[in-house]
Amino acid sequence: MSIRLMMAPNNYPYTHGWGVYPQLATELGKRRRSAKTMLGFIDGTPGVKPSDWRYSALILEGAFKSVAGESSRDWFTLCNHLGQPSRALAHEIFEHLRTLKELDPRSSEAGRTFDLLEDLALPDMLQYFRETTSAEDPRPVDVREGWCHVLWTHETPDRLLVGAVHGTSVEVVSMLDHRSPGVRHGVLAAWHVEDPDWAASQIVRTFGKSLDQLGLMQLPAAEGIPAIKLLTENAIWKTIVKSPWHVEAVEPPCGEAADTYSDVVSDLSL
Repeated sequence: MSIRLMMAPNNYPYTHGWGVYPQLATELGKRRRSAKTMLGFIDGTPGVKPSDWRYSALILEGAFKSVAGESSRDWFTLCNHLGQPSRALAHEIFEHLRTLKELDPRSSEAGRTFDLLEDLALPDMLQYFRETTSAEDPRPVDVREGWCHVLWTHETPDRLLVGAVHGTSVEVVSMLDHRSPGVRHGVLAAWHVEDPDWAASQIVRTFGKSLDQLGLMQLPAAEGIPAIKLLTENAIWKTIVKSPWHVEAVEPPCGEAADTYSDVVSDLSL
């Protein structure tokens, strides 16, 4: 969902929180219940208690904070189930939820905050989350055709895997894990592109190396991250696909604009 221009992790994803791990059952349950409560409150469903509503706002605040900061081990999975809002959009929603939980839910100020959240597509995201995580009849997560991504493995934390392929980072990581049993791969950054073949050609042109059978190339982290920034600024950026929830007015939070770009749904999952 976003392009993360940071040092590569140097330990297991359980420590650093960068990966494609499933949501824990306890977290998924809390998030599903909170999404249902929040939707009920927005729709005026009878019986939604203010205490339940405040708890739900707190849980959802944490969820969107995780997506905005890519700061939990399941951030990619969670972002996928929310329809892949960009980091900037998730941060905007997080800030409003943080304000909302301190207000009287029936106050005029809370009403204005709800209007802002509706403009940012929060109800649509929560409904999408419930549909894609339903145990009885899960709605397939929206998968677009092409992805650029930056992957890593705890075996070689000083090197990155960079590429563009037809398929998601979840599929690529699963394939890599299957090909190398016992080795864990994670997502450092990712974003959707309209034309993965063209994006791949630009990656080859930028780095001057060939891609492997999966469409990836291995790069030293110290050299790769600055070049990836240049790549997205000059070559790939124009083909990035925006998130279904993308809002033109949303800007990256102050201080992050220099080192991260809001993507798309396209912002990866890495």
